[in-house]
Parts: sequence; C-alpha cells; structure tokens
Amino acid sequence: MPESRTTTAAEQTDALFDRYTLPKIALAVILVASLVGTWVTTSLNGGMGAGFTVVKWAYFVALGVLTGGLVWKHLFVRPADLGDDAADYCAEMYERFDYIAVGTIATVALSGTAVIWNYFGVLGPSPAVLGYAVVVGALIALTAVTTSRSDAIKHQFRSPIGLAALALALAVVVATAVAEVAMRGFDPVAAGVRILHLLTFAVWIGGAVWNIFVAVPTGQKRPTVRVIQAAGEQLERFRWAVRFIIPTLFLTGLYQAVDSLGTNGSSYLGSTVGVAVLAKVGFIGLLVVIFKLCPMWRACSPIEGVCELDDLGGEDSGESAAENGEPISDPAEVTSDD
Repeated sequence: MPESRTTTAAEQTDALFDRYTLPKIALAVILVASLVGTWVTTSLNGGMGAGFTVVKWAYFVALGVLTGGLVWKHLFVRPADLGDDAADYCAEMYERFDYIAVGTIATVALSGTAVIWNYFGVLGPSPAVLGYAVVVGALIALTAVTTSRSDAIKHQFRSPIGLAALALALAVVVATAVAEVAMRGFDPVAAGVRILHLLTFAVWIGGAVWNIFVAVPTGQKRPTVRVIQAAGEQLERFRWAVRFIIPTLFLTGLYQAVDSLGTNGSSYLGSTVGVAVLAKVGFIGLLVVIFKLCPMWRACSPIEGVCELDDLGGEDSGESAAENGEPISDPAEVTSDD
C-alpha cells in the first residue's frame, strides 16, 4: 500500500536549494574566471606575487558584489514591487543585502588599502590617485550609513543617500578600470574597454549573489503569488542584463587579450599568461552553457516548478491567495503519497 510521507519545512527548503546547484556552480565559475583574469592583468602590469593577486581579486569581487547589489536594490526592484503584498518581501531582501554589504565594505576597506598603495607606488601620489582614495573612502562611509539605517522600505528605495551610494560604487568601478589601464600607459580606447569589462562583471556577480543569497531564501519564506510575481519580474530584468553581459565580457576580454598578447597563437600556447587567457575564454563558454540550461532546470524561482511568470497559470491562478497574501502551498508541511 502507498505509504504517506510528510516533508517538513526544513526538508522542503533543503530540496529547494538543491535546485540552485547550477546557479551556484555558475557563481563559482565567475569567481574562478575573475581570479584568473586578475592574475593575468597583475602579471602584465609587472606582477607582485600570488598574495597580492588574491588581495586585488578580493577587492574586485567585493566591489562587484556591492555595486551589482546596489543596482538590483535600486534598479531591478521597481516601485510596483513595493505594494502591500510584496513590500515585506522587498524589506527583508534589503535587510539581507545589508548584512552582505557590511562584509563587502570591510573587504573593500582592507584589500582596497593594498590596491591603492600599489597605485601610489606605480602612478605616484598624483591628484588622480589621491582622488581615487577619497572616492573609495566616501563609498565605504556612505555604504556603512545606508546599511545601518532601519527606515521603512519606501524610504530606503531610491532614497537620495541610496542613489548616492550607487553612483559612488559605479564611479569607483570606472576609476579602478582607468587606474588599471594607466599602470601600463594610459590609452583611452583601452580604458573604455576596461570600464565596460569591470562594469559588466560587477553587475553580473552582484546580481548572482543577490539572486542566490538574497532573493531566493527570502522568497522561500513568502511563497505568495504577488511575491513570486515581483521576484520573477526582478529576476527577468537581471536575466535580460546577463544576455548583454556575457557577450560584452567576452568581447572586451578578447580585445584586452589581443591588445596585450597580439594575434599570434604561440603567444597564447607558449606562455602561462596566454594559457590563462584561453582558460578564461573557456570559463565564459561554460557560463553560456549554464545560462542556457538554468531556465530548463527551473532553477530561477523560489517556488518549485515556477520559472516564467506564465507558469503561475494566469490571472485566475491563486487569485484568492494573492488577494489575502496567502502562500500557494503550506510551507510548513507538505504531504504526499509514494
């Protein structure tokens, strides 16, 4: 006879997170690819050892997570998402991101000190480098203020101080790209390409961290139709951004590789730096595959089996639940028969 089986909320959550193995693999690939890329640029700029490469990589990642998170917080979230049925969801997401932001600004402060010192050593105590240090310090201070606020969600969303933090984060990313190019002799075209490369990296890694560690666990706690609609629309905005991010990262990375190593195949196969460049290209190809597979796995929604908004079944599906803010199914206990 069929045996009744009860799944607790904790077990259901664990099973749900298993569906996020693929996005987590993608995040790991992004991190490894960025580490390889950081080593390549550090080596081409004269090199300062593996330790400094890791420090600079940590700086880039922390800055990217912070910048991309602020982009999601103020751009991917829209005013319509702050309605009564999804306001608590957005408020909890903001709170979760604040905890992550505290770690990122600490990392930016610590690793940024070494990076700025390196810029001073190579470029000298110029007004540009001093200005860069001031902007980084302002970003750290302003982000610390925003993360310590406990205002209502409507006062945090696109607030002047929040938008100022976003603008400063973007400015630091742009200035970092310019400084990296200037270390080898400033070239405006190379600087523009590097700016695009770092900006797209920041939006991608920040969005990936937000989706996996902010949106998903928050949505799992509030599986109502309105919340899923808000979460799905925000995720779709990020997915559209990724459609442009992947080719931009590839093309800008390719330009930087050719600009540094040329087009001779032996330059890539005959040197460690060249092999690292080829490996990074392979990582980007792997990310393309993961991006294509992710919707097929339904690995993009806090609700199992729901990926596209149409999967909710139209306007009539869950109408009463949507009106009352009730979950689609009881998250505490699910009973099924084998």
